[in-house]
Amino acid sequence: MKYTLTTITALLLLFGCNKSEPIPSYIHIEPFTVTALGGTAWQKITEGWLYVNGNLIGGFTLPVDVPVLEEGNYEVQVFPGVKVNGLKDSPGLYPFMKRYVKQVDLVAGETTTIQPTTAYEATTKFAWPESESTFDGPSSVIIENRDGDNLNTFEVTTEGGMEGKGLLMKVDTAHAVMEVAIEEVALPNTGDRQVWLELHYSNDVPFSLQLLGIKSDGFEESASVYLFNPTTDNGWNKIYLNLTDYVVGLKEPGYRLYFRVPLPRDNNGNYSTINGKVRMDNIRLVHF
Repeated sequence: MKYTLTTITALLLLFGCNKSEPIPSYIHIEPFTVTALGGTAWQKITEGWLYVNGNLIGGFTLPVDVPVLEEGNYEVQVFPGVKVNGLKDSPGLYPFMKRYVKQVDLVAGETTTIQPTTAYEATTKFAWPESESTFDGPSSVIIENRDGDNLNTFEVTTEGGMEGKGLLMKVDTAHAVMEVAIEEVALPNTGDRQVWLELHYSNDVPFSLQLLGIKSDGFEESASVYLFNPTTDNGWNKIYLNLTDYVVGLKEPGYRLYFRVPLPRDNNGNYSTINGKVRMDNIRLVHF
């Protein structure tokens, strides 16, 4: 029997329509709940990497509904992630937070909801005690004024604070630059252990961060790390900065965080505003 092209096409369509498509199960993942100082409100865990029975399904911005072609009882893991270095297009795993693990029953066509929780890994080390990095204890991290202007200096105050006390730096046309250095700490600098900075900040003028490497003779070498743009409506933001490459590049026995706040100028060299403020809180320099 001979078949025309039209007949063959029709047969293919007929048999194709009779094939049954697999029905996926769905996993709905809520944003992470964080059980650590400050709770979820002090973190910005926006991403989740989903594994089902050890197989990577993908990384997603939470909350999300994820279809999976599995049925039955499976181990589900969700790894917490952040926007690395504050970039929207650079989500990455945050190594200092624990993964969430749970056994779930997946049913085709049905949705299983997961509310993941996380906390810092037990091996996480903090450069300063929490009470010092939050500025709310009897003492805080040691801060040095580095701009040479003794008439204008930083404050540790509750004024405009996020929660409790925080660091406040002000500039104006009479005192157009403020520079401060946070106390020296030792950090792992061989690259096998990651070093990150967590920071809450609120600012109406740009400011910058440099990492200073302190040599054994006290000489300092700097590396530019990040330029902070003003926050929306002077609200608070949280950032996670991966400092590992900077620490390894400097490779010194000690390190300082160095913040610089200049009063901005326009293209003609004139001040574009008459004053500015930068607030910071919860400075967590973390590593393994």
